[in-house]
Amino acid sequence: MVDALDQFTKGAMAIMHEVTILRGEISFLCKANEALAKRWRAKKTRIRQGGSLSVQDGQDIVDSKAVEGQLQQELRARGSPGRHRCKTERHCRNCGKTGHNVRTCQEVGETSEEEDLE
Repeated sequence: MVDALDQFTKGAMAIMHEVTILRGEISFLCKANEALAKRWRAKKTRIRQGGSLSVQDGQDIVDSKAVEGQLQQELRARGSPGRHRCKTERHCRNCGKTGHNVRTCQEVGETSEEEDLE
């Protein structure tokens, strides 16, 4: 009985040591993965923006984006629609009148009846 308990204890200790080692490896791999992803994101951003930038070029881009954002904010404050389309009432494609659509258009039935008579 004592031997069985010793073997169980020895096995449990081995498993605990293995879990500790695996946790350390997982932590190391997660940090390495984050660093690699950060490098990839930086590379993609640099490519999208047209290559490496000097400090002055980067500052100019940041300043221009700030000015554009301020202009957009002022336009919104004035109530200017900007790029948004003005909403209009829907109308029938057949006769051009509002209040109904092509399926329910009365003029479609009248024109088809006139064509049938001819």
